[in-house]
Amino acid sequence: MNGKFLANIALSAVILILVAFAVTRLNASATGVTGLLLPEVTVSDSAAALQDIVTLVDSSVKVPENGHMVDAAFVIENSGGSDVKNIAILCKLFDAAGVEKGRDKWVVYNTVKSHSKENFTFYKKMFISSSVIRSECGIVDMRLAKAPEVKAHATVVHGDNTDGHGATVGETSH
Repeated sequence: MNGKFLANIALSAVILILVAFAVTRLNASATGVTGLLLPEVTVSDSAAALQDIVTLVDSSVKVPENGHMVDAAFVIENSGGSDVKNIAILCKLFDAAGVEKGRDKWVVYNTVKSHSKENFTFYKKMFISSSVIRSECGIVDMRLAKAPEVKAHATVVHGDNTDGHGATVGETSH
């Protein structure tokens, strides 16, 4: 055995100890591996500005026993003076023990009018664990719905550009 071989063994032992320490610390933390893979939820600036007037009144995410079809229902209330659209709802999904099993996001592309309450339902195929029994949902993004800009094109007829009968040069008037 030479010195290089012994150095490689010592280096491998140090790396193994560091990996074991990191895994132990990660499992002992409150969030565990899920916290590492699922970062903290952040709300966009536009949603934060509107969070007092546009609220998620009710939410329900259900996973049937057989299959991976997910039923999601949301009730959104807009008590403000402006319409909103593109409302992104993020749901944390939990099992019976309260362990977070994942997250999913739904986007309501419809416009929620000012001073109204709207119901939205989604039924789509997703791969969510059938052990999910509870969800915590919140609005993470939305935009103000602006009135569409309409441009009108008008043809201007100048006196010296007509043929004397009211039609522009190149057109015929009948």
